[in-house]
Amino acid sequence: MPPKKMIQDIYVVKKSIRMVKRSDVRDGFYAENKKPVDKIKKTDDTININKVAPKNIEENYDNGLEYLEEKKHVTKDSLILLWIICIAAIATLLFFLSSAFATATLDVTPKNQTISLNDSYNISPDKTVSGLHYEVASTTQDLSKSLDTNGQQYSAEKATGKAIIYNSYSSAVQRLIINTRLETKSGLIYRIRSSVDVPGDTTVNGVKTPGSIEVDIIADQAGDTYNTKLSDASGTLTIPGFSGSDKYVAFYAKFSSDIEGGLTGNVKTVASDVLQSGRTDLQNTLKDELVKEAYATQTDEYILFKDDYYTECSDLPDDVSASDYKITEECSIYAIMFDKNELSEFIAQNKITGFDNSKVDVLWNDNDIVTVSGSTAEPWTENSLSAKFFGPAEVVWQFDPNSILNAVVGQDKSVIDSVMENSTSTLSQIEATIRPMWRSTFPDNANKIKIIDTIRSNAN
Repeated sequence: MPPKKMIQDIYVVKKSIRMVKRSDVRDGFYAENKKPVDKIKKTDDTININKVAPKNIEENYDNGLEYLEEKKHVTKDSLILLWIICIAAIATLLFFLSSAFATATLDVTPKNQTISLNDSYNISPDKTVSGLHYEVASTTQDLSKSLDTNGQQYSAEKATGKAIIYNSYSSAVQRLIINTRLETKSGLIYRIRSSVDVPGDTTVNGVKTPGSIEVDIIADQAGDTYNTKLSDASGTLTIPGFSGSDKYVAFYAKFSSDIEGGLTGNVKTVASDVLQSGRTDLQNTLKDELVKEAYATQTDEYILFKDDYYTECSDLPDDVSASDYKITEECSIYAIMFDKNELSEFIAQNKITGFDNSKVDVLWNDNDIVTVSGSTAEPWTENSLSAKFFGPAEVVWQFDPNSILNAVVGQDKSVIDSVMENSTSTLSQIEATIRPMWRSTFPDNANKIKIIDTIRSNAN
């Protein structure tokens, strides 16, 4: 039913008649075009009304009198019905608004246990060995700096660099002693700077791969003749010591870096204290940058504890060919990192009595200390290290937030009790808040339900 028609049915209109003289209508009630006017003159025989009834004046008077509408009345029952309809409409509107804008928050407290650590474990980089494992993440950077010179002096320097030696002779390891010669096709001789064990070849699915190892090399003689850019290097280097045997062809080498620093003649000099200070500054800058990069680039799957890294620096050949004296330092960082999931389960298994091998996380704090040590000056090269854990930590059980959402979406708030009954192995408590406050059911849209992990959110 149209709104206007409905209102007409509700209102019962009563008309009261007021009579005015025809002469008064002519004097002001109607204009010549017979349209209603908003104001009527008052005479002795009439009373004021707001508006003359919009009817033809010639058809609406009798014996000099005009019928005019004065006012309308509404019955009491009609007014009550109108209020009932308004209240119902408002209630309906509020219902739809509360449904459209309903939200819910679930404060989920997972099962957790605080532990105290004061334990040492042997750790290994080999995952085929039982126990706790670690990985070594390494990065190398170099940095240069120009220094003020204080004179010149004659110098004869040998070029240095790196090369990779290959063994395709057999699967047996071949030891090469310090100063073993490597020869280019043009007859230039370089020597390895320390003894090395070249791994033997391997065969996988019928494909033979030579063993290899990278070594530091130095030119046999001083001078810039031995300087070679890696981009310009071609061919392989032979090992003259194997000449005349089958090994001569099966063992070979290739440059793996620029060979530089060779020179003879007068070169610029720098005071020793200035040179040492310059190298120290470069090394400190490089170490800081490497540590920042190590922590910034670690992934969510791994954890690097404070100070669990080692740095190593070396001097690269100085460049005295320009107008100044340029030094270059190279530093590497070796960070000892743990797989978060493996570490958490390992700690829980060793510190919680009756642990059921559930998926857990260990929340570490700033008071925890984890130190990693080896038995040599280069622990990152060892096959086993010692790790000591000290301080308080919290083991927190993992739970599936999606399963909780699926269980409560569109359901009455009382469903929380059944969710808890089915999750006692992973959860300690769930508190639900639904808005608007008068709603007792969760929204039908899972996107309007927010889950807050009360333990992990407070730890971040």
